[in-house]
Amino acid sequence: MSDRMNGNATVEQGGSGGARWPLEKKASSSVSSGKQDFPELKGVREQLAYRRTQDLIAYGESLTIMCVGESGLGKTTVINNLFSRDIEKNAAAQALPTMDILEKEVSFECDSIPFNVRLVDSPGYGDVLDVSRSFETIVSYLDAEKEKIFQLEQHINRSSKKFRFSGVEVVLFFISPHRLKGLDMELLRRLHSKVAIIPILAKADTMTVKEIESFKDVVRQKLQANKIKYFCDPLAIISSSELVQNDEGEAVAGRLYPWGKVEVERHSELSTLRSVVIGTGLEDLRRAKDTYYETFRRERLEADRQNLLRKVWRVGSNLLLGISLVIFVQQGGLGLLADGLQSLNSKVRDSDGDGRDAKEPLPPLPPAPEEEIKEETPAPKKKSGWF
Repeated sequence: MSDRMNGNATVEQGGSGGARWPLEKKASSSVSSGKQDFPELKGVREQLAYRRTQDLIAYGESLTIMCVGESGLGKTTVINNLFSRDIEKNAAAQALPTMDILEKEVSFECDSIPFNVRLVDSPGYGDVLDVSRSFETIVSYLDAEKEKIFQLEQHINRSSKKFRFSGVEVVLFFISPHRLKGLDMELLRRLHSKVAIIPILAKADTMTVKEIESFKDVVRQKLQANKIKYFCDPLAIISSSELVQNDEGEAVAGRLYPWGKVEVERHSELSTLRSVVIGTGLEDLRRAKDTYYETFRRERLEADRQNLLRKVWRVGSNLLLGISLVIFVQQGGLGLLADGLQSLNSKVRDSDGDGRDAKEPLPPLPPAPEEEIKEETPAPKKKSGWF
C-alpha cells in the first residue's frame, strides 16, 4: 500500500540530498535582511475541502470492482458486506456475449455520497478441467476495457459519462484458506501487469490467528519470489449474510458457532478493505489504473506504428517494382524479352523429346523376323441328302 494510504506521505524535492515534504520551518530572515515576510494565508485548506466535498456530493463516486477466484469462496457475500447492503437485490445484471462475464451495476448512497459501482463477476476457474479458457476470458476482458478507453479518446466529442465505467480500478483476488495453489499463481502472473490486485484470504474464520499470520507470510513470500506486484498486503476476510447481536446489543453481520460468534467487522480486516477500496485508497487505485492504462496505450501505439511501417514498406516495394517495370519498358526491355521468348520457342519447336535435331535421319529399323505364312484352306461343304 502506498505511503499516502498509511498517512505518512512524503515527497522528495531535488536530488538524493534534497529536502522532504513537509519542509521544516526555518527561522525568519526578516531581522537580518530588514524585510518583512508576507502574511501567511489561512483558510485555503478549508475552501478546497469544501469545494471537493460539494463536488463529491453532486457527482458522487464511480468505480469498477472485479472479483476473481474459485467458486464457493463467498465473493458475492464479501461485496455485500463491503458496502453493507444486498447488492444482488438492486443490481442490474448484464451478461456479456462471447464471454462468461457478468456485469452488475448498482447505485446507492453511502454517508450522503452517491456511489455508482460496477461489479464484474468472472467465471470460477475451479469448476472446469481446462482452466486456460477461464484465464483467457479474464485477461481478454481487462484488455477490452483498456481498448474501450483508447477508442473513446479518439472521438471528437468526448463525454465524461462514457469514461465513468471505463476500466477496472481493482481486482479482488480470492484465495482459498490454508493454501495458495499453482493455478492462483499462474493467473496472478497474467494479471499483475494489467490491474491493481488485492489478495483476499477468504473464509478466514476457518483459520486461527496464528495460521492467518503464517499464511499471509507464505502468500507475500511467493508473490515476491515470482515478482508479482500487488496493491496492498493480503487481507483476511470473513463474510456472512446473517445478522448476530454483538456485545452492545446491535445487529451486525456475523456467524454463530457452538463455541461462540464471529463478527465480520470485528474479527476480520473488512474495514481495512473498505478503507482501501472506497476510502483513502480510492485515489491511489485510480492512479494505479492510469499507470496500467498508459502502459497499454504505449504498447498499443507502438503496435500501430509497426503495422503502419509494414504497410508503407509493402506499398513502397510495390511502387519500386512498378518504377522498375516502367524503366525496363522505356529502355526496350519488352523487345528483348520478346526476342528471347521467340528464340526459345523456335528451339523447342525444332527439337524432339530426346533433344535431337528433327532434320537428322532416323536410324534404320531392325529387320523383322521371317514367319511362315500358312494359307487357310476352306473346309469342304457337305452335300445335302435331298440332292
